[in-house]
Amino acid sequence: MTEDERNLDLMVAELEQENRLMRARNERLQHELDRALDDNARFKVTLERIIAVSKLAFRDGVPERVGEVGTKARQQECND
Repeated sequence: MTEDERNLDLMVAELEQENRLMRARNERLQHELDRALDDNARFKVTLERIIAVSKLAFRDGVPERVGEVGTKARQQECND
């Protein structure tokens, strides 16, 4: 084996090692991206729920008043 062949073999080995490291990093980054996309989807659902509740609480830009909590009492009828 000549000196040039030896240097080429060493260079190929270094490049293969670098390629393995880059593939491992890419896999870690892909998992991180997947987790971030899942978090984003959950955040979007939560935000949509908050907006829906806010729209129910405010009508025409004015908050609705709540006089009592619970069901309204029935008025008694007079049977004379």
